[in-house]
Amino acid sequence: MSDPYRNGEAAATPDRMSLTTAATKDIFFDVEGYTAAILMSTGDNCYYPSERFTVGGYDWAVRFYPNQLGSHISILLVLLSEPKDGTVVGVRFGCAVLDRSGSPSAELWQSSSTVLSFYGEEWGFWRFAPRDVLEDPDYLEGDCLTLSCTVSVLRKPQLSSD
Repeated sequence: MSDPYRNGEAAATPDRMSLTTAATKDIFFDVEGYTAAILMSTGDNCYYPSERFTVGGYDWAVRFYPNQLGSHISILLVLLSEPKDGTVVGVRFGCAVLDRSGSPSAELWQSSSTVLSFYGEEWGFWRFAPRDVLEDPDYLEGDCLTLSCTVSVLRKPQLSSD
């Protein structure tokens, strides 16, 4: 039986696409003055926000919590738009610490997916990394820590017309 997609010709390398992701944005954050940021943090609820950015028709920000539980940093994504038509927003969020060469660390990264349903809802990695690991010279250069985050907003599922 012949393959209906080949038409007797050698198969070309297929294009690759996501069936779910509608839009993706990569963002780099420098935490300059890392030591002072830790010392100025007065507790678990103290954070540094990124500037607002747009992905998939929604506004977002990343929050850097430098003193979570006194020993960890947290990286959270916050939805700064109301979901459209009262629906939820599906999002995949990933974050990695960059090493001295500018490459994402194989050990210091996390990624996960969720749905958010209201303005101001935050979600992410409450125990992203222990501070003592981040303070290694491989990651902290000139008192600056660099984070690479990726936000992917999922497209809305379609209803079958069967």
